[in-house]
Amino acid sequence: MDELAVRALTVDDADELGRAVRESLEHLRPWMPWAAHEPMPAHARRAWIRDRVAEAAAGGDRTYGLYLGARVVGVCGLHRRIGPGGMELGYWVHVHFTRRGLATAAGRFAVAEAFAQPDVDRVEIHHDAANRASGAVAAALGFACVGERRRAPAAPGETGVERIWRLLRQG
Repeated sequence: MDELAVRALTVDDADELGRAVRESLEHLRPWMPWAAHEPMPAHARRAWIRDRVAEAAAGGDRTYGLYLGARVVGVCGLHRRIGPGGMELGYWVHVHFTRRGLATAAGRFAVAEAFAQPDVDRVEIHHDAANRASGAVAAALGFACVGERRRAPAAPGETGVERIWRLLRQG
């Protein structure tokens, strides 16, 4: 099997990304609120990628594709939605490639990218308590569970209990 590559998405990835999402849609729907808006038309997916590229160039969120060879097998992102000094890590893996360590490997890449930015002192992973796979990735990456909070469920599989994991910059 090819080695996992993680890199910024480009507009040229739109069709392959769309295929990966369509093939994984039933796997993603319970946990990913954005899956309710899928399948997305190809022109809209290209526009979405252009927006992500522009956002990263402006110092905002960063979105990366996960690739085995030319095949998109997931996405991970770093989001500036948890306040100054922090980035939230999110990820998903194609249904046919789960439980192979890909989310953990992508998470390692993303954590290094986050801490390469001098203004970032912590990375967090937030997921619904019922999404045990996301918790397993957080634990494998060395994140500490720092609490839970109630919130309205945003996707069908969610219980409304958000689990928060945190990793602090070392040194």
